[in-house]
Amino acid sequence: MSVTYPKLFETAFVEDTAFEQDNYEYRLYRQDLGHLQVKTGKLIANDPFVMFETEPFKESFPKGSFPVQLAIAKVSPTAASSEAEVQDPDERVAFARIVFADKPVVSWKMAIWENSDVSQLAANEFFGYGVDSGTGSFMDESACQLLEKKMDKDDTYVEQLSKEMDHIYKHTRSWLTKEIGEGNNIMMFSTGWGDGSYASYIGYDANGEIVRLVTDFYLFDWMEIAGE
Repeated sequence: MSVTYPKLFETAFVEDTAFEQDNYEYRLYRQDLGHLQVKTGKLIANDPFVMFETEPFKESFPKGSFPVQLAIAKVSPTAASSEAEVQDPDERVAFARIVFADKPVVSWKMAIWENSDVSQLAANEFFGYGVDSGTGSFMDESACQLLEKKMDKDDTYVEQLSKEMDHIYKHTRSWLTKEIGEGNNIMMFSTGWGDGSYASYIGYDANGEIVRLVTDFYLFDWMEIAGE
């Protein structure tokens, strides 16, 4: 399956990158969340409140402490839109990424799980993680195991996390960097327009080394555009 990945996977994290779609302008800025602790090299992207997926991606990632960044879009109607009188731009998380090395990406590959068969995907199809709480995350496998234990032990733990995210809420995005013990942390963030299924992509440098992991919250309909 041949796929042309958008330049936005990288340029979305450059201040004031913008694109127009369906009579709306999306103007992007970067939000730094801090560093994710990757202890095992096995990474999980999922809905941290619902935990549909607790299996790590098939690929092994570099171990260490790596910056996590969001590309947030300020969404405003263009002059051609009937909603042009709307004043405050809506804010949505367009992409989330882990930067393993500050090197150019020369190729992308969809992040998949052990039993995922990419050859079975039709055009515009992908393997993604399910979201039912409007929230996504990055975490190491060891952090996921600890999070599950905390949730099993304390029925109010999810509610506590939600309240912590609300502290920096702005219509309509929020995020949280959460230390959960034993040197583990998780990065949590709002997911684009909310619930759905979202794919992640691995970026490689010229030497074939992993330098990015990006989750696309599909504000930009690049799959449909590429298929036209």
